[in-house]
Amino acid sequence: MPAKPRALGVAVIVLLAFILITGGFVTVGPGQRGVLMTWGAVEPGVLDPGLHLKIPFAQSVAKMDVQVQNSQDAETAASLDLQDVTTTVATNWHILPADAEWVYQHIGNESALVVKIIKPAISNSVKAITAHYNAEDLITHRDQVRGQIETQITAELKPYRLVVDSVNITDFHFSTQFVQAIEQKQVAQQRAQQAQYELQKAKVLADQKIVEAHAQAEAQKLLQQTITPEIIQQQAVAKWDGHLPEVLGSSGVLPMLGNLGITKVDR
Repeated sequence: MPAKPRALGVAVIVLLAFILITGGFVTVGPGQRGVLMTWGAVEPGVLDPGLHLKIPFAQSVAKMDVQVQNSQDAETAASLDLQDVTTTVATNWHILPADAEWVYQHIGNESALVVKIIKPAISNSVKAITAHYNAEDLITHRDQVRGQIETQITAELKPYRLVVDSVNITDFHFSTQFVQAIEQKQVAQQRAQQAQYELQKAKVLADQKIVEAHAQAEAQKLLQQTITPEIIQQQAVAKWDGHLPEVLGSSGVLPMLGNLGITKVDR
């Protein structure tokens, strides 16, 4: 046999051997589970991370990601007061590792899960919970709403061997008309609070004036009770500077001499 055809035959044999050898192994990475299929039929059980043997050509392995994954979607729903509210929800979920084979066989890979199961569950849960709240209450009770949506999504995904790790509301979006109505309401509340403050301030000032008026009246009354004619005469003497008025009355007597206790002096 010529050397050239012989070398070609050897190369073909080596290539086939390489294909058979490499095709007989599969590696399942960290955070994955392998689903073994023989001629397209899913075998029971899952392949854990690591190196595994399989029959070349006859068997194949589908790798399923069992790590935490995130699905985020915005859903528009009607609130209890018939306002359109768009809620953006981010859901963290993962496949139960031991059930990766069941999930693949009944639903498909991760992309099929999101389209067929995850998004419909989020949409239905948001609509169901939103319908129990007025639009404004969705904001004031945000954490309560989030918890109820999470509970609803968890219940809907459980039959599909999926676990909900967390649910977060990242945004509420309302119609322009509703936002304007809320702003007008806030302005009206602020004006009412300002008016109440001014009213209370005026009342305090009025009360202060009444107290001051009572205090002045009491002081005047007390002063009148304590002043006697003797005190008045003493005050008049104390204020006199010792000089007599130069103008005398018609009788030649100084008008205040009698009051001051001074004897008439003839000139």
